[in-house]
Amino acid sequence: MEQPAAGRPSRPRTRDLILAALFTVGWLLPVAVSSWRGGPPSSWPTRARDFYSVSCLFGTASDRVSMFYVQVRREGLAGWADFDEGEYFRLEPFGHRTRFDRFMARFGIGDSGEQAREELAHWLAARDRERQPGSAPIIAVRYLWTDRHIDAEDPPQGCWRKPPRAELGAVPMRQLGSIVVIAPAEAGP
Repeated sequence: MEQPAAGRPSRPRTRDLILAALFTVGWLLPVAVSSWRGGPPSSWPTRARDFYSVSCLFGTASDRVSMFYVQVRREGLAGWADFDEGEYFRLEPFGHRTRFDRFMARFGIGDSGEQAREELAHWLAARDRERQPGSAPIIAVRYLWTDRHIDAEDPPQGCWRKPPRAELGAVPMRQLGSIVVIAPAEAGP
C-alpha cells in the first residue's frame, strides 16, 4: 500500500465510503424522517419500526397505558376466574412490565396475533398443570384488555404496577380475539 506524502491527507477507502453511505441511508435518514413525522410510517415493516423504537425510546408521550389480563375457566367450576400471569412471567425487563405485558402489546391486539395468543394459552394451561397438579385443569382461556388514561393534572406517582383487575372499578374491558379452548388431553393427565 502506498503511503501518503507528508502534509497531504490520505483519501478515504472506497469500503469506508460505502459503509458511511449505508449507515446514513439505512439508519440516520429513517430516524430523521421518523422524528420529523412523529413516528415511523405504518407502511414500514415491523422490524424497521422496531429499529426506530430502539433508537428513540420515548419519541412521543403516551396518554394511556394498556393493561392486559388473563381469565381462565377450570374444569368443574362455573364462570371465569382471574389468572395471575405474574407467577409465570417473573422477569420484568421493561420496568415493572413483564414479558407478558410486552408480548400482549405486540401480539395481543388485532387478528394477526390470534395464533400467538392461542399458543400462549396452551403454554399457560400446561405450566399451570405442572405447577398445580391438584387443582382443576384449565379448559379455556380468554384475554382481556383495557386502557388506563394518564391524567396530566394527576400523573401516576412512584413505581407503576398493573393493578389487579378487581381494583380497576367500572372501566370498559375488551376481550382480545376469541376464547381459546384447551382440549382435555392437553389440560391434564
